[in-house]
Amino acid sequence: MPFLLRHKQLVEMAIRPFDWRDLFTFHRWRGECLYLHSAWTLTRGPLSVPGVMLSGLTSIGGLITAVYQTENGGLPLIGQVMQLEGTPWAHLLFLTPQQAINITSLAGIHEHFANVVTPRGALRFLADLDEQSHAYEVLRQVGYVTYARQRIWRLPQSIGRETNKQHTGWRIAEEEDLLAIRSLYHSVVPPLVQQVEPAPAVPLRGLVYRADHTVLAYVEIRYGQRGIWIQPLFHPDLPNLRAVWSDLTRQIPYRFARPIYVCVRSYQAWLETILESLGAEAGPHQAVMVKHLSVTRRAVQSLALPLLESGQPEISAPFVNMENPR
Repeated sequence: MPFLLRHKQLVEMAIRPFDWRDLFTFHRWRGECLYLHSAWTLTRGPLSVPGVMLSGLTSIGGLITAVYQTENGGLPLIGQVMQLEGTPWAHLLFLTPQQAINITSLAGIHEHFANVVTPRGALRFLADLDEQSHAYEVLRQVGYVTYARQRIWRLPQSIGRETNKQHTGWRIAEEEDLLAIRSLYHSVVPPLVQQVEPAPAVPLRGLVYRADHTVLAYVEIRYGQRGIWIQPLFHPDLPNLRAVWSDLTRQIPYRFARPIYVCVRSYQAWLETILESLGAEAGPHQAVMVKHLSVTRRAVQSLALPLLESGQPEISAPFVNMENPR
């Protein structure tokens, strides 16, 4: 028992929330950061000291920052996770420095994150990163599995700047489009991905494309001060694909001078030919990973077994009649 108590105290000392004592270390290693949420990084920009300090004071905004410090005084690992209110997943945002990412430190910092987000309804962790990264194998060793692959394309700044006054099939998605969008989602997205990423729900944040009263495309749009993120969902039978994409770039509202990033999943890889023809710049191939959390629940109703509790066998008719007719 004394050994278990001592072990618990060491774990509590090794894993703790980020506070002012870690500012110098964080500032020193911020250039060695591994980002694990491409949509957040490209639209919000690199991590900032005020954001990390705020998450250390409160987790109301969904940001949780923690530090794993080794007992021998080695490099500490600083990490941050985000869980938006009401979502069943938490997304890793960054880990720094990359030299400190190993099985022990990553498993330890995940323990802290899980203790925070699980009571708030999180069922899994998500992360996306370059498959050639050293951290990819470490994530796999701590329980992450790849459920999809993607590549991010940056559209040229000049595309979509011209105004289009002609009729277009694109418009802002409304609640009445939800059933059609979900039907498109279930017909295009593989079942393995559906188990991790739920179908679109209200409020819808994007544009929908209709042709002959049928929804053939939907794009989710995320805005940030540094860029705009587009997650496309296109039906393979959509005609005039290049014209549809060109029209889409002109219909994105509130663009201003921000760059546009398009995330193409592997099951939509045929869109990459069109993006390349539009002059888009491709990023590296990324693995989209998930780590499921196991939640222990107490049984709310016991299952009665009358045969075992009473000890009296149930009387039943025999299966075979062995009586000799003679």
